[in-house]
Amino acid sequence: MATWQFVVSLIPSRWCGIAGNGTAQLVDRDGYGDLSSAWQQYQPDAMIVSLISKILPPSASWHEDLKIWGDETGSDIHVSYAGTQVESVIARIDTRTDTARMCASVVELARTLDCCLYLGAARLIIPSDVTELGKAIATSTAAQFSAARR
Repeated sequence: MATWQFVVSLIPSRWCGIAGNGTAQLVDRDGYGDLSSAWQQYQPDAMIVSLISKILPPSASWHEDLKIWGDETGSDIHVSYAGTQVESVIARIDTRTDTARMCASVVELARTLDCCLYLGAARLIIPSDVTELGKAIATSTAAQFSAARR
């Protein structure tokens, strides 16, 4: 991840709605993000690949269990698999550019897949809302880094 990329993950809303589920379950014991528990019982619609392809073009992946769309130095979306099961859906938004379109696209994808948004850096789950995501991006270290470079 580049310093100018804001990272947001999609988490199934049904998982978020279960008492006891929260950000602590999305981090492994070493402190690294592990979204697989959220996706384990709640697999997305089979149309996920075509939905993401409407946002960004497919890109080459460095692993067979990872599908990538977009540009790794700009904005991209990664879907990680364990076999055929989705383990994570992660978007990285390039804050060096106007983030409005990508922000709206990620929120629309989340809504279509019935997901909340997980901001791993802040250890925060927010609703799939353009205003909420826009605020999070605007106050992020990624946006601060990009603003300092302009």
